[in-house]
Amino acid sequence: MSLSTWFGFKVSNINNDELPEIFPMAIRREDFVRTDVIGIYKKILTDVVERVSGLNDEQSELLWDNCLQSASDDGLLSMLAQAMTDKTDLFLIYDSAIGLIRKATQAEESQIRSDYETKSESPLGIYVSFKKYHRTDMIRLYSALEYCTVSALNKSMNLSKAIQFKMKDLRGSVGLNDADEVKAQAVKIAKGLANGLDVLLDQGDVIENASPDLTSVQSAIDFLDSKRSFYLGLPKSYINGELTGGIGTTGESDTKATERGLKHYYFSVIKPVLEAIFQVKLSYKSQDFRQINQALEAIRTFELVGEDLVDQWQKKRIVSGLLDLEIEGEKVD
Repeated sequence: MSLSTWFGFKVSNINNDELPEIFPMAIRREDFVRTDVIGIYKKILTDVVERVSGLNDEQSELLWDNCLQSASDDGLLSMLAQAMTDKTDLFLIYDSAIGLIRKATQAEESQIRSDYETKSESPLGIYVSFKKYHRTDMIRLYSALEYCTVSALNKSMNLSKAIQFKMKDLRGSVGLNDADEVKAQAVKIAKGLANGLDVLLDQGDVIENASPDLTSVQSAIDFLDSKRSFYLGLPKSYINGELTGGIGTTGESDTKATERGLKHYYFSVIKPVLEAIFQVKLSYKSQDFRQINQALEAIRTFELVGEDLVDQWQKKRIVSGLLDLEIEGEKVD
C-alpha cells in the first residue's frame, strides 16, 4: 500500500499537480447569473404592473407566462425581463384577434425597424431596445460575485457534514504494516457513530465537525445587496426582503423608497411599452396606504378652517394628491 492510498489521495497522473474541485456548484455561473438577473427584473416589473390601472382582463392575461404549449409560452413581462438582462432589441407583435403577443419574425422585424427609422412607429408592431441599458452590466457583475459567495458556502456546508476522526500521533504510532488494522478500527468507529452507538477512543483522540464560518458570507451578501440596491434604485429591504430595523421604525421610509423606485420603471419601461402595444392610456396607482391617514387628517383639518387661505378647489386638489386620485375638471373662478 502506497502512502498516497493510505492518506486518501487518488493520483491518476503523477505529473498532474492540480487537485480536483471538491463539491462544485450544481449550476454553471453563466446560468446562475442570467437566471438571477431575469428574476430580479421580472419581480420589479411584476410589482410595477400591480400598480398600473387601465388594462382590461384580456390584456392583463398577456403579461404573464403560460404553461400551455401555445404559440408563445412567455408572457410580456418575461420577454421584457429577458431583453433587459441580455441588453437586446425586442420586436413585438400583438394579435388582438387571437389574444397573443409574440416576437416578430425576421421579415417582420426588418419591416418594423424600417418603419421606426422613418416615422418612429409601425402599424405592424413595436420596437423596444435595451442595448444601452448599462445598469444590467453592474447587476450581472454583483450577481457573479454572489455566485462566488454561494459557491464558497456550498463547499463549507458540504464539508461540515463530514465527521473528522483525529487519532493522536497517527503518523508516528502507525506503520504501513498496521494500516489495515487501523483502517478497520476507523471504519468500525464511523459506523458506530452513524448509528448513534457508543465508541471507544483514546484520551487524545478527537471527533468533530468542521464549523462553517457564516460571518464572512453574510457580510458579502449584505455588501452585494447594498450595491444592487444602488444600481436598481430600490431600497435594500426590497432586494433582500428584510425591513430596516431600529427602535420606532415603522417601515414607512422603505415603502416610500420602494414607490419612488418602482415609478422609475413604470415611466421608463412599463408605460411606454404597454401603451404602444395595447393603444391604451395608463395611470400609476400608489400602494402606499399610509397616505390614507395623512389624507384623513388633512380632511379633518380642512373642516375646521375656513376658505380665506385655502379655497375648496385647493383643498380638493391637496386631498386628491394625498390619495393619489385624479381630480376632474378645472378650477372655475
